[in-house]
Amino acid sequence: MSRLDGIIRLRKWELDEQRRQLAEIQAECDAIVTVIDAIEDERAQQAREYSGSEVSALTYGAYLEGTRMKQEMFTKLLREKEEALDEHRDKVAESFRELKTFEIAREREYQRIAQAEAKEEQDAFDELGIQNHAREEAMVDAKYLKMRR
Repeated sequence: MSRLDGIIRLRKWELDEQRRQLAEIQAECDAIVTVIDAIEDERAQQAREYSGSEVSALTYGAYLEGTRMKQEMFTKLLREKEEALDEHRDKVAESFRELKTFEIAREREYQRIAQAEAKEEQDAFDELGIQNHAREEAMVDAKYLKMRR
């Protein structure tokens, strides 16, 4: 297990948490848009229902002013949420970059370890080869000396 595994696990958890928060903010934005659309639909429906009525002429102006104020309030809230959404997207992107940095560092560490192990193994095989070669030469020399006697 790499020493970076714990850090990576923590960064993944933080990234998941930030993504969850981002989804919540996006859901809030969607809900606000739904409310704004509902206000607009209600305003259109009221205009159809009370067109031509004398009573509605007196109250319809106040109603329109109320819905306009509501719509402005929700539009302002939507802008604030969208700004928060953009800021949070930046945080998520930064967290993702940090996570990737640690993952790349871990992969490089694994590669260094694998290369070191491969070199160590190759060195061991080279040593065995040298020893076998020395033994074979010693045997050849011994046979040669035996034959000369």
